[in-house]
Amino acid sequence: MVEPAAVPLILADAARLVGHGEIVVFGSAALALSLPQAPTTRDVDLWVTPPERGEIVEALMGELSWYMDKHGSYVEVWGPETFAAPDDWRTRAKVLHNDEAPAVRLVVPHPHDVLLAKLERWESQDRAHAGLILAAFPLSPGALDQLAARSPYRGGRITSPERCQRFESHLAELRATVGG
Repeated sequence: MVEPAAVPLILADAARLVGHGEIVVFGSAALALSLPQAPTTRDVDLWVTPPERGEIVEALMGELSWYMDKHGSYVEVWGPETFAAPDDWRTRAKVLHNDEAPAVRLVVPHPHDVLLAKLERWESQDRAHAGLILAAFPLSPGALDQLAARSPYRGGRITSPERCQRFESHLAELRATVGG
């Protein structure tokens, strides 16, 4: 498991490998950079631009790599389509820089955007993370509805009926939590 305090160190190592470009950290690892009491995570999910630099990061820091052997944590590099956040998530994201890799932008989505992106899967750990997110960043039902309206499940980017149904079902559960 990756402890929240380790996430910035892992990201610094990834940034040095990328050298120039952008790293977006999403999923539970992104919460380590925003929440006062962030959860542990199984891995650190990223997408990297340019993609070929992401291939290097995955090869050297991925599951079963020397990095995992040495540090007990690993990175998974995904494409941008994996992060199913509202279309305007970048307007709320924070951008960080690392002195050791100044040509790399590190983009961290707002916790609300991470929350919306977790709704399709919505496993028990996602529900627990929702509680942490909402404790630190309260969300009104109206703001939740605005975020959901800009989600890829409603904007046409994700069209699978099964995936959209899971999103809507879990959104209703979250709405009951936020509204209560």
